[in-house]
Amino acid sequence: MEIPSRGENMKYRTVSIPKGLTDEVKMLIEELRFWPSISSFVREATLEKLKVERKNLLKLSEAKKNSIQSGEPTTEEEKATTEGTVPCQ
Repeated sequence: MEIPSRGENMKYRTVSIPKGLTDEVKMLIEELRFWPSISSFVREATLEKLKVERKNLLKLSEAKKNSIQSGEPTTEEEKATTEGTVPCQ
């Protein structure tokens, strides 16, 4: 994912974050002096989390693809069916 520079019509959304969480972020920012604002910290943290979850999604997709090719069950329900048990709901 490419991050647009400031002049490229960036669009923003407002999100709500619990005050206790922002207070902790603010203390961290003041202590480390690495991020200029809570917004910049949250933006960076969000980008990092997206990167991690995209990797997890890719791994899951690959695992599912491999299990389909090998004939292994891919869902808990399919696993339970092949094992003779009933899945929890």
